[in-house]
Amino acid sequence: MNWFEKIFNVSPDMLREGQLTFVGRLSPQVLFLALPLLVVGVWLAYRLVAGRVTTKAWRTVLALRLALMVVFLFLLADPAMRWMHGRQEVFTAVLVDTSRSMAIADVETGHGAALSRIDAARQLLLGNGAGNEGLLKALKGNGKVLLYGFDENVKRITSIDQMKADGQFTNIFRGIRDMETELRGMPLASVVLITDGGRNTGGTTADAAGILAARGVPLYPVGVGNQTPPNDYEVVSVIAPKRVRRDSEVELQVTVRHTGYKEPFELSISRGQTTITSRKIEPNANTDLEQVKMVFTPDQEGTATYHIAIAPGKDEKNTDNNAKDIDIEIRDDRLPVLYVEGSPRLEYRFLRRALFHDPDFRVVGLLRLGDNRFYVQGANDNEAFLAKGFPTTVEQLNQFQAVILGDIEASYFTPDQLKLLQEFVRTRGGGLLMLGGVNSFGLGQYANTPIADMLPMQITGNDGPYSDEQYKARVMQNIGTHPVMRLSLDPEANRVLWSQAPPLVGITPVAGVKPGALTLLTRESDSKPVFAVQNYGEGRVAAFTSGGSWYWRVSVPSSVEFYEKFWKQLTRWLAVGAKERLTVETDSDIYAPGKPVTIRASALAKDLQPVDDATLVATITDPLGNHQDVAMDWTLSEEGVYQAQYVPQDDGDYRVSVHVDGWADTKPVETDFRVSQPMVESADTGLKVDELKDMAKIAHGRYFGLAEAGQLPAEIAKSVEAARSAGIKPEDREIWDTPLLFLLAFGLMVAEWIVRRRVGLA
Repeated sequence: MNWFEKIFNVSPDMLREGQLTFVGRLSPQVLFLALPLLVVGVWLAYRLVAGRVTTKAWRTVLALRLALMVVFLFLLADPAMRWMHGRQEVFTAVLVDTSRSMAIADVETGHGAALSRIDAARQLLLGNGAGNEGLLKALKGNGKVLLYGFDENVKRITSIDQMKADGQFTNIFRGIRDMETELRGMPLASVVLITDGGRNTGGTTADAAGILAARGVPLYPVGVGNQTPPNDYEVVSVIAPKRVRRDSEVELQVTVRHTGYKEPFELSISRGQTTITSRKIEPNANTDLEQVKMVFTPDQEGTATYHIAIAPGKDEKNTDNNAKDIDIEIRDDRLPVLYVEGSPRLEYRFLRRALFHDPDFRVVGLLRLGDNRFYVQGANDNEAFLAKGFPTTVEQLNQFQAVILGDIEASYFTPDQLKLLQEFVRTRGGGLLMLGGVNSFGLGQYANTPIADMLPMQITGNDGPYSDEQYKARVMQNIGTHPVMRLSLDPEANRVLWSQAPPLVGITPVAGVKPGALTLLTRESDSKPVFAVQNYGEGRVAAFTSGGSWYWRVSVPSSVEFYEKFWKQLTRWLAVGAKERLTVETDSDIYAPGKPVTIRASALAKDLQPVDDATLVATITDPLGNHQDVAMDWTLSEEGVYQAQYVPQDDGDYRVSVHVDGWADTKPVETDFRVSQPMVESADTGLKVDELKDMAKIAHGRYFGLAEAGQLPAEIAKSVEAARSAGIKPEDREIWDTPLLFLLAFGLMVAEWIVRRRVGLA
């Protein structure tokens, strides 16, 4: 401490930069108001001696006393020197997108080859060596800079060499959230976000910007890349069933993108080196997205991987997103069908034979021979109850997935059996087919029964007699693509096959087709309905008014399987929604290593009611053949649904097998999933300018393109200054005990005493 601070209690800089203030209990305003009273009091006190001394002496003594009183009031106010301490250290965080989309080379330089987005980001940060010092150096003049890389996670970067575009996902929300959490409590002035704006996981970009807005930290996104990406084909998504029966038609809904391409292109489905089917796509000029239906029939058992792909286009730079793989489990279990027929007619013989000789079906025939006399064909030991006729309990009927009603009247069934059949379709998701005959539809008195409610055709008790006429059936326009009617994958070949179909024999009159039902076949001469279908609850229902489809079989050579294919496709279509007692699925087909797999299973009792107290165990087999058992817990929010999670680490194919302890009569169910590096970063890769501008607006910042990034340091400097000012805190140094003030007070007292003595005052 030098002599100046010893006398004044403050340094010269503090005295020059600070300001005088008062920190005592008595406010300066109160003392200021007391000053006139003090002056008046002193003046009155010295007025008594005014006549005893000269005017000059009186004024001198009065002035000295008033000065002394002012000094005392000044000391009572507790004077102090105040100056402001701003933040000396504030931080700017720079987040750089290190996901795979940043490897796309679409940043034009004007010197030939385009830069990759990550290289453009590096150049922005370090400069280009041509007098451009780079953003990092410019920002460091405004405080400390912390550099982060983010993709699925966020990490601190200490060297630009660590900045590589190899992340499988982009999570902007997590990048900003985790960075802000790490720097919480530290003086963060601003955030710079260098990215193409693509986001394929995590929270929204608006939520990410909201984190910074809540803290009062401005965000400055810098967009890298081309808003209009280079010409690119992309298989965006594939919707497919996870399980199908062998020889059942599989329908895929494929969404493709053809950015920049206007010429036709081919979409193909292959397994291994074999192309199963392909389709030529004519691009829509008004959009680059197309939804395409692809159909094929798998011909092998087990789980098969299908490759849905578009061949690389001309000058296409990014082909990682041209294909997707899906796994489909092809089961060889036989579809159980109950066929109830009232008499041994030709329709029963031919239709049952068409299904019986196919290993995909297990047809159980219930043929009435007389009152309470039935001939049962194809039943197993668990179906001995059929000897007494049609099932009478839910458990009995639920052993089947589809029911065919032939030429048998409604009065054969009890009211409870009709309701049972209705619930079989509505709740279980089973299928029902009614065939034409002299005792079916309205002729069989099914009007005003639960069966009539389900049928796609309107029936009454006065629909007219059955006709044995021969007639040509006509396929309704644009119906040839229906799964039941598709005898060939080629639309033109399918049309020809139906046009050459043999005639039918016999038709049951009906009142019409219900609204919402789909008419597939009509009588060519008068458009009377022959075949119609509709959904009912969880299941499906079909009505075929002819009882003579057998004529389709006998009218063509045995090598022509027109008849068999039609009935097989119809039966499969009917049973597609039938519920199983135990099912299992995963929430995706393909996962990245380390990403949790959610396994969901449903368990139903024999009456197909949900069971919430079962013990389910999932056995996971990894690519190396190791097994791990995982207990499945009831989800609480969904009846009969159980869930477990498993985190795979290795690439390859995994199998999940789920069984229920104590359910000896229920086989374990299986599903598969694959672990591999995903290609989601190759989808929708254009620069998202609008999203980044919205983020800047929410977080009270400003968006910069690469060409404008030179203005960024000046903008950051304003944020840094604001952050420093926001942290200013006052510091007070009391000076009432300053030696100078005591010397002044003492000097005034001594001076007054000397003057009073000289003029003869006490």
